[in-house]
Amino acid sequence: MDLIARLRNWALARPRVLLVDAPAATKLRWSVEAELDRRGWPRALSPADTDLLVVLGQPGPELAEAVDVLWSQVSEPRHRGDVQRPSDVGVALDEGRAVLIRRAGSGMKKDDRPAPPSLLGKDKNEDADDEGMDHGSGHEGMDHGSGHEGMDHGSGHEGMDHGSGHEGMDHGSGHEGMDHGSGHEGMDHGSGHEGMDHGSGHEGMDHGMHHGGEVAGLAMASTGPDRDGLELDVLKVALGPVLPGWPTGLVLRADLQGDVLTSAELAWLDADARPAVEPDRAHEEAALDRLARFLDVAGWPTAARDARRARNGMAERANRDEAQRLAEAVTRRVSRSRTLAWTAGGIGRRGSGGDVLDRVRRWCDMASGQSVEDVPAMSLDGVAALVEGAEIGSARLIVASLDLSPVSAVSAPEHLHV
Repeated sequence: MDLIARLRNWALARPRVLLVDAPAATKLRWSVEAELDRRGWPRALSPADTDLLVVLGQPGPELAEAVDVLWSQVSEPRHRGDVQRPSDVGVALDEGRAVLIRRAGSGMKKDDRPAPPSLLGKDKNEDADDEGMDHGSGHEGMDHGSGHEGMDHGSGHEGMDHGSGHEGMDHGSGHEGMDHGSGHEGMDHGSGHEGMDHGSGHEGMDHGMHHGGEVAGLAMASTGPDRDGLELDVLKVALGPVLPGWPTGLVLRADLQGDVLTSAELAWLDADARPAVEPDRAHEEAALDRLARFLDVAGWPTAARDARRARNGMAERANRDEAQRLAEAVTRRVSRSRTLAWTAGGIGRRGSGGDVLDRVRRWCDMASGQSVEDVPAMSLDGVAALVEGAEIGSARLIVASLDLSPVSAVSAPEHLHV
């Protein structure tokens, strides 16, 4: 075996896996996570970080469409596998790794991924119109007027030459008040370009770059007033429906202004097609599962792995005493962590429900077998209120600290779609 083949096998010995668990596939996800922990295969954090995409169960039509978009963003070498039963987990993972090695060794140049416009319901002509930030007919690059090549803002203004003599500059009627002195203050180069200042610093030079619009189906940034009275960029963003530690099928749409989320709205994909209730699970196992997913989001993978091992041990019923001891150890470590208290304390506090840290410590009590008071499920409107004004990282922690399911989506906006 040559050196390149050895390096290829070494690089793909532990492929990164991104899981998509369809509704009612919770126990199947537990089986896959247990096998991944046993093999030491890491979890992917994004499509760009993914080698294997594993879809568990049968996703609904909206979630399936979202998975297709996600799959189109995974770079080669890649493989997608579908798992329907726990007995298929090992075979699917072995097959996926073998396919990755073959694809990497074949030196494939062809990219069989669908074009993003086709997945977004657009044709090639529509996508071509959006490329290059083109905001009008004939506006190539940053051309903001018919015939204004480069940054030419008037007939004959070649190369923006404002030197003595002003060669080629038209000083005819209509250019009243044109000041060509030092700094070029108040320089008006024709109808439609009022107030364009080409002096030092280019103050007031707005070429429509912040006027919104779309590029390849993605909304561009616009501007809006901030809480401090400043004018900041406003970018439309979406979190979900597939993220590590994120409730699969949940979509959060919001405006990102500066570094905080505003106007947040949440909805479930395939809400009408989902089961009316989730399968019954023991309180300790469910609490350990939620704790493990939160710890993955919080960046504590070793504690998350121990929580999953304790969860799996309790689910198998074979070594429940050992699993209970492991659960008590990991929950004690998490609840006493000063780093976690400093990171999550005070985030997502509304009313008397506590903050992220309070909810995590409640899960620790449940997982260790202590009795805790039941709390009502939070609606999606309530979740939106929690993430309002939060940074994206804080919003991820807030959602990960909640026990969300489609059953609790009592007031989800009906107009949100992937």
